[in-house]
Amino acid sequence: MLAPDALVLDGRFRVLKPLGSGGMGEVYLGEQVSLGRKVAIKVLHHDLHAQAGMAERFKREARLLSAVEHPAVVRIVDFGQSGDAACLVMEFVEGQSLHDALQDGPLLAPRALALLQQLAEGLSAIHDKGIIHRDLKPENVLISPSARGEQARLLDFGIARLVEPEAGSALSQVGVVLGTPEYLSPEQAVGAKVDTRSDLYSFGVLAYRVLSGRLPFDGPTPRHFLSQHASHAPLPLDRAAPQLSRYVGLLSLVMRLLDKDPAKRPQTAKELADALGLAHAALMAFTPSQGTPIVHATPSSGTAPAVGGSGTAAFGVNPAPPGPGSGTAAFGVAPAAPSVTAPPVQAPQRTGTAAFGTARLTGGGMPAVTGGAAVTKAQNVTVMLTDIQGFTERMSRQTHEENARMLDTHDRLLMPLVREHEGRLVQKRGDALLAVFRAPTASIRCGMAMQQALWRYNQTVPPEHQLHIRVCLHAGEVLVTNDAVLGEPMEVVKAVEHVAAADEVTFTEAVNMVRNRAEAPAEPCGAIPLPGRDEKVQLYRVTRSAEGSPFAAALGLPEPGTKLPPLDALRLKAREGARYLRHHPRVLAGVAGGALALLVAGVAWAVHANDPLVQARGLLEDGKPREALQRLEAPDVPKGAQTTLLRAEVKHAQNRHNEEHGLILGLGKEDAVEPETTLLDGLAEDLGDNDTSASRALDALPDATVLPRMESLARGELSSKQWGALRYLDARDYKGLDRVKLFSASLESSDCNVRAKAALRLVSLGDAAALPALTRAVESASSEKPSGSGKACNAQVLSRALEELKKKTAQ
Repeated sequence: MLAPDALVLDGRFRVLKPLGSGGMGEVYLGEQVSLGRKVAIKVLHHDLHAQAGMAERFKREARLLSAVEHPAVVRIVDFGQSGDAACLVMEFVEGQSLHDALQDGPLLAPRALALLQQLAEGLSAIHDKGIIHRDLKPENVLISPSARGEQARLLDFGIARLVEPEAGSALSQVGVVLGTPEYLSPEQAVGAKVDTRSDLYSFGVLAYRVLSGRLPFDGPTPRHFLSQHASHAPLPLDRAAPQLSRYVGLLSLVMRLLDKDPAKRPQTAKELADALGLAHAALMAFTPSQGTPIVHATPSSGTAPAVGGSGTAAFGVNPAPPGPGSGTAAFGVAPAAPSVTAPPVQAPQRTGTAAFGTARLTGGGMPAVTGGAAVTKAQNVTVMLTDIQGFTERMSRQTHEENARMLDTHDRLLMPLVREHEGRLVQKRGDALLAVFRAPTASIRCGMAMQQALWRYNQTVPPEHQLHIRVCLHAGEVLVTNDAVLGEPMEVVKAVEHVAAADEVTFTEAVNMVRNRAEAPAEPCGAIPLPGRDEKVQLYRVTRSAEGSPFAAALGLPEPGTKLPPLDALRLKAREGARYLRHHPRVLAGVAGGALALLVAGVAWAVHANDPLVQARGLLEDGKPREALQRLEAPDVPKGAQTTLLRAEVKHAQNRHNEEHGLILGLGKEDAVEPETTLLDGLAEDLGDNDTSASRALDALPDATVLPRMESLARGELSSKQWGALRYLDARDYKGLDRVKLFSASLESSDCNVRAKAALRLVSLGDAAALPALTRAVESASSEKPSGSGKACNAQVLSRALEELKKKTAQ
């Protein structure tokens, strides 16, 4: 052990304090005397250094280690002898170990892939110097902040090489553990010769742990791990982490790394880094397939889906000029202007034999771009992609006025349905819509409503003016920006779009597994290969009615020209059906003619006239909370959580917030129901107005509904409910929240109290990124006219906060 203040390596470095001890030596925090900068000093154990030939070997190997310069590798600053000990001096990196980062479970795929790619690049750098790491594990990876975000750094590269016997040596290895049993390659486990591909196996174990939160083998003892690495098959990654099954190519890459045969693994760390880069790019942005065969789902009628129709060629890419069979070329990026000298770029063409129901997308791929929108956190949603069948051909033969009228009708019929089914329309480009839904069942109902609305419209126009669309759905983890959906599920839903039939609602197994199957019957309709893989994904479509309107029965709507269903049957769908019918007289009146509008209005009247909850909500929405409360107190009102929550909304409208919160807190866990967004908005507003009991009321409601709504409000426009939502999430330590950005934005609030609290919170966060916003807030407050108290709003509070933050960030 080295004593504090001891000098090593000819007095160039001073020991400050011990940091830890391992199998090969002790590590100390030190200081480089000449520069005053912190370093880490590793001192090899005396018994290792005493081995024959070690001194010379140490110099040779340490010289190799110090030659590695890469952002993902902790740099060797110096090395040499200090008394009878061998010392390596490394740069001191502040950050979190990957081992600690994994204590809360696996990392989200976008973060994991970014860090793994960095590590693979660092591994390639040390391999290029002829060094094998031999001890890859989470404890030897540090995650440190950098100007471009997180940076993964490799520690202890090549250290095991220092104590490994040279070829032909008779040195005993008793007492020396080379590597960690949980991460050893099969070659290491059986004592065979190792090369750089051994590190790639260990990297595969590390990647498996990062992505799934567990190891590929159960152990539990070192002896068991050695045996399992040598001869047992690892648990498939998609079984250890089912949520990763939608990530194209990533599963097979990790399992290739874990192959017992080094020849079947990626052969170099550079190859691995490139593969991880492609996986990361595929996750973050959709890249169209190039020549991937697509097997069509066969319609029940026995006819093959039409080929040569429209189709959205890509999302988030610069499109090529449309060619035969192409559709809307891009989402979020304007088409590039054609060059007057360059030959035109040929668009991908759809060819194939329709009788066999196959088609192939051929032609060159287009580079993926992601646009400039800020990316939010990854979230699990259902992605909807729609387009008009034969859109390109119709655009070419119709007049400009006819095209404009067609698109206007399309938008008027379909876009309101996304909002009504609580979806988010991310992009609208030409004939194609891209939307996301938190609830898979809501996305299916939205798709059925779209097809139902178009069916009604098509009954009123000649065939040449009818609209037929494809509705395609797939569920998965994506990043949703302001104007794009990024991630591998986009590639899958695009593959579904290539095979889906018009007038249907087509979805994947991922949607089928989590939807409410009682809402709409569905039937298998074929399968498609996952892009880039041999595996196939099963497709389903919602079962249409044998005759008449296709989805009226599933949606609980009456058929045109029929008598109204019994009132009791309508009341079974009171909550969702009533909301639907309240909106649809306006939507459908201009679409299906006066008779249908009167019919729908009559159904709406029947529901509202007989369901007390619907009546009370209507009164509340009409600004009559007192009348709504009276209706809820009538004898025919059903008891239950839904009634209680509606009563709480009424109390909020009457500014009786203690009663509002008391009603919510009085519900038991067995009464948990999904609250309306209006109730959540009201509670956020209460919290923004400093009514802290609103926070307890929010805690009593289901997190699955509360947290997404609070996040949406927190990222919205400045208001009391936005401030309340931000405070709520901040107190809950909600992950993925950009607190510096959001609290900086709150400095522009018109509420003096909000500005002061936001400034104090920014000081506690201690991030220099908040200094510009806080400086502007001070300048703005200083220029304000004095209030009745004779002082500008919070000018002194903001000034003190600015000075404190400057001091804090300067340390």
